[in-house]
Amino acid sequence: MKRLTLFSMLAATLLLSACANQTKTMTCQKPARGYYCVQSGDTLYRISQRFGVPVSDLQQWNKLSGSKIFSGQILQVSASARKRSAATRAAQVQQGQPKTQQTTAQVQKLQMPVNGFVIRTYDNNNFGIDIVAQRGMPVKVAADGVVIYAGEGVQGYGKLLLVRHSNTLLTAYGNNDSLLVPNGSRVVAGQTIATVGNSGRADGQNALHFEVRINGKSVNPEPFFH
Repeated sequence: MKRLTLFSMLAATLLLSACANQTKTMTCQKPARGYYCVQSGDTLYRISQRFGVPVSDLQQWNKLSGSKIFSGQILQVSASARKRSAATRAAQVQQGQPKTQQTTAQVQKLQMPVNGFVIRTYDNNNFGIDIVAQRGMPVKVAADGVVIYAGEGVQGYGKLLLVRHSNTLLTAYGNNDSLLVPNGSRVVAGQTIATVGNSGRADGQNALHFEVRINGKSVNPEPFFH
């Protein structure tokens, strides 16, 4: 359906174009040994050939149900990488690495992005929730992260922001009236990043479309709210 196609474009196309800056400033710069940062044009098969491991192992290690990957995604490419990286991750946290470097498990709760009412819940066609609110009301980022897309190049999403919170957790904020932070911005939980509008909405309602993706898969956002 429409949302699936659009978010596939978001993960497979827009992140590719955004990765030119992203790879220089974030996790693509120095992945831990045994891990690989997906580059523009990569496929799971090419990565398996490069590192001499079966595609099935890559899928198992990275909890992938299919072959879809996105530019900037960190993949485990060695069977022993997870054991080696445990001490490294602990050291990074102690050294004050930003939350965008931490795992999804460390971002267990999200803030409600806008003060409004959910008019459409998560389902197999929507892949997120729609929250109706007064036009111009602030849209707030759900957790600390980095803006990796800001624009209106995806049909149906209008003025859209995509925020990375960790190597596995992304949130999307669509159909905004205005975008208040540029691509590459570091943002903190509760910071106003946009205003409510109806850009790209076929129904004309002033409502935020909000999505959560974990390991590239859409999940129901509501259980994450506190």
